[in-house]
Amino acid sequence: MARVALLGAGWAGSVHAMALAAVRGAHLNQVLSRTEESARRLVESGGASSILAGTYERLDPRTDVVVVATPAEHHLEALRAGLAVGAAVLVEKPLGVDLAEADEMIAAAAGADVLCGYAENLLFAPSFLALARHREKMGDLHRLHLTVHSDPPAWGHFTAPLPGGGVLHDLGAHPVALALALAGSEPRSVSAEIRSRRPDGLDDEVALTIRFASGLESTIDVSWRAEHARWEVELASATSVGRWEVLPDDHLELDGDEVTPPAPEGNLPDARLVSLGYVAQLQGFIDAVTGKGGSVCPLGFGREVARVTAAAYASAAADGADVEI
Repeated sequence: MARVALLGAGWAGSVHAMALAAVRGAHLNQVLSRTEESARRLVESGGASSILAGTYERLDPRTDVVVVATPAEHHLEALRAGLAVGAAVLVEKPLGVDLAEADEMIAAAAGADVLCGYAENLLFAPSFLALARHREKMGDLHRLHLTVHSDPPAWGHFTAPLPGGGVLHDLGAHPVALALALAGSEPRSVSAEIRSRRPDGLDDEVALTIRFASGLESTIDVSWRAEHARWEVELASATSVGRWEVLPDDHLELDGDEVTPPAPEGNLPDARLVSLGYVAQLQGFIDAVTGKGGSVCPLGFGREVARVTAAAYASAAADGADVEI
């Protein structure tokens, strides 16, 4: 049984804690945060008083897996804490506050003889996996459009100044990852238009175009201005189409036919832990760590997402000019 420590006790931490309850071969032993109070709140909210709550310094040296679910500005510190005890480390998106920090994290991981992964849960969602299989048969795409609209976050670290950027850096990591995974070609350049109504001036609405070597221009519309969540992926070639409604409801259509994803197994508090890929992502990482196969998204993919994001911010600063990646 793999001993798991969760670093980060906010929204992302609570999601991973719930998902871990459905993962085979792993047990959550610790919830750690920068403040013991927040770690203790998460432990007590789950009714699991046997789980140790504390700060990073209390990380058990016998830990097998560390899941980093802190705000991005603390990912590097948390990664190093996990590596220091020889644990495998799974890092939430976005990888770091900027591309330089992403490189620093990858270098730190390369110097340790342990598995490290990037947590992009949507790549493990059942509907995405079905869409990706369909994509392999579609040939060259002429359309790949992603819409990710959510209401403005107003909790936890979002109430303070955000290092690294606004909606594109945070929420935008999801559609950029999906675009890179589905395009079937190398990204070459990016252009972006950024708008903001936030008091701190950070972006809360972005229109982004990624240009790929194949000639495909993938468009992304990401926003923190919506009243309700609406996340969609649309792709088309000369012979085939696909559409995945991620939120508010998981719905997949391939060439006009509705595809029903497998029903969640076990007693989960929220079926979206399965439909959004959280359970499969953690199961794949645990299986890889314990030598049972598994599937892991590498840290390097998180760096590719950061590379696109950095180019998009550079483009916006240059009035939407096309910026090479």
